[in-house]
Amino acid sequence: MNAHLNECSRLEEAATYTAETHHILANRQQLWYKILQLVPAVASAVVVTLVVGKVVPSWVGIPALIAAIVTAIGTVMNPQQSYFEHLSAAKAFTVIKNDARAICELAAAVPAAETAADTKSLHERYNDLVRVTPPTEDWAFDKARKRIHSGVHKPDEKK
Repeated sequence: MNAHLNECSRLEEAATYTAETHHILANRQQLWYKILQLVPAVASAVVVTLVVGKVVPSWVGIPALIAAIVTAIGTVMNPQQSYFEHLSAAKAFTVIKNDARAICELAAAVPAAETAADTKSLHERYNDLVRVTPPTEDWAFDKARKRIHSGVHKPDEKK
């Protein structure tokens, strides 16, 4: 039974790090979305409105053209899709983490065979998830490790 609890603990830890890494990557993609799509699109709309309304000279439309090009590049890169892929992965790994913790905490109350089956099933779910989630990056994992070591995922102490 200890082997199964050890495996659950390892799965919980791995899922914690992976979920945090995907959250960090999702936040980065959300920032890229704002930089490459949202800001240039709004800037373009404002400048074009000013040029068409003859509030500013027509040469001011050049920044609108540049903003439109940046928006087009951002659309092709599609950071919003990447954001949702990483966010979905982060949530899925969080579920794995919570399930692993529950198996460990409830192990004393259920038969060893059930704990073993639950652990095996969880391990298979974890591996399936790893196969379908987008890749992560070393810098994001390092940042996740620092956040986790700072205690960000530890529950508050009860008084």
